[in-house]
Amino acid sequence: MKKLLLTASALVLGLAVATDAMADCNGLYVGVRAGAAKHDYSKKNTMGMNKLDSNVFMMSGALGYRYNYYRTELEYVWRDKDDWKKQDGMVSTELDFRSQSFMWNHFIDILPYNWWSPYVGAGIGFTKMKYHDKTVLDGGAEVIDRTAGYNNTPTRFTWSVGGGLTLKVTNKFNVDAGYRYYDMGAIHKMDVKAHEFYGGLRYVF
Repeated sequence: MKKLLLTASALVLGLAVATDAMADCNGLYVGVRAGAAKHDYSKKNTMGMNKLDSNVFMMSGALGYRYNYYRTELEYVWRDKDDWKKQDGMVSTELDFRSQSFMWNHFIDILPYNWWSPYVGAGIGFTKMKYHDKTVLDGGAEVIDRTAGYNNTPTRFTWSVGGGLTLKVTNKFNVDAGYRYYDMGAIHKMDVKAHEFYGGLRYVF
């Protein structure tokens, strides 16, 4: 009987500790991410955007809530400009494209209380985009700036899907690595997509 009582006590204590650990993993969190993004422009023969194909730096900040297997968050994503320049005699051409996204993301942590956990996610939101095409003749004789005809800042509905892997450093501190695909909508009849690879940190309060 004494052994049975000791065993039962140990099980209850173990369950209590596990429950406390699970509770520590849940709650309000903040997150930051950084990595590389590559824009993909359809109809690349239009307006010279075929020259824009660089990997650009991205970073983001998020505020979210986690409960067991599920996470939801609001995120702002900033991306550096994708630009191209050329000097041809007296003519200088500059192109650049910029984007920033405001997303509502949802994630499923497949093994939320393990040290390593895969996750999948999706998001919806909107993206502000800007394309600039400027040609300058040296000496100031003439400036051709396509701001009026070709440059604006549309805001488009955006969706994303992706996945990654989480390392649980402590119950409250996590390290993420992942990939996301974005569909950002159209600018000047060109559909804009993006591929993003990132690393991130999350802390649960």
